Amino acid sequence: MDVALVVHDFDRNNGQGRYCIELTRRLRDRCRFTLYSNTADPDLLDGIVWERIPAWRQRHLTAVFTFLLAVESRLRGREHDLIHAQGLSSWRADVATVHMVNAARAHRLAPARRRDRLFSQIVTPFERAFYRRPQLRHAIVMARGLGRELHEEYGWTKPLSVIPHGTDTEQFRPPADAGERQGLRDRFGVPRDRWVWLFMGEAVKGLGQVIDRLPGFPSAHLLVVTRSPMALFQEQARRVGVAERITFHGFEARPELAYRAADVFVYPSAYDPFGMVATEAMASGLATVIGGDTGAAELVTEGIDGLLCDPARPATLQAKLARLSADPDAAARLGQAARATILRHSWEACGEATLGVYRTVMETPRLS
Repeated sequence: MDVALVVHDFDRNNGQGRYCIELTRRLRDRCRFTLYSNTADPDLLDGIVWERIPAWRQRHLTAVFTFLLAVESRLRGREHDLIHAQGLSSWRADVATVHMVNAARAHRLAPARRRDRLFSQIVTPFERAFYRRPQLRHAIVMARGLGRELHEEYGWTKPLSVIPHGTDTEQFRPPADAGERQGLRDRFGVPRDRWVWLFMGEAVKGLGQVIDRLPGFPSAHLLVVTRSPMALFQEQARRVGVAERITFHGFEARPELAYRAADVFVYPSAYDPFGMVATEAMASGLATVIGGDTGAAELVTEGIDGLLCDPARPATLQAKLARLSADPDAAARLGQAARATILRHSWEACGEATLGVYRTVMETPRLS
């Protein structure tokens, strides 16, 4: 099967890129992949043909549309059995993995920055038109909630497969022993003797709420791993009197190390189509508290392998953290059960399900 795989960046530090990397690793013995991307890690291209697609990356908006135009030009006249796009990345796609519905994100997260609002206003009509194209025959979503958004916002009624992201459970694992955890706390500049919370991901996905809860837990120290600008959150920390109990680490190229340094993962996001950080935390054996409307929450059984909070009601986050603080043994059991859950959601399972979609689409006539 000859598959064109279209993604902006074939890069482990990018969610869509990591998804494509894991798929090609599992399926390249059964599919001939041609990768169309702007960037690619050369160490990960074994057995894959790479076509570099130019893009003007001055802004996110310019990157989306210049890449889209360039990939259309490159694909014209090419004969692939099917084209698998990552969201709005190829107008010729037969299959699209929906990593986000931008219209839903704008409603749920209400972006504060003008350029983020402008991005949503411009991209949403194109995204709606993309998902209404007759040539697009199948959508893959990571969670049922994302499928509902695709239907409600863009009118999707064609075949849909819910295939959760996998997790590399060798990379994301619990620390081997207390010594490894203590060494990693030293690496991140986190006190050894504190109850360590970890927040990882976009700051807009709940960091402010986590900082607001910190005064109520004097034994806690917060480790923040994010690419997001930190100035506003650092000011918030000073305002509520917890600046000394937060380590703002910034971006981390080896996120698995941050999970192993922590005791609990706190991610009270009001919106995330999936939230790979949550499943990575679970795979790492952490007691995990996440927003109940995130996609990853669909994999959690409340009180068994994780805890769910309602970001619209901050008292629920307070209560879940208090529960973990009061019973460390129960918190440890939650972490163990969380890892057992994620072991059932491997990248191998994701790859096999995606191959099933490819075969189904191949049996469906392509519309011209």
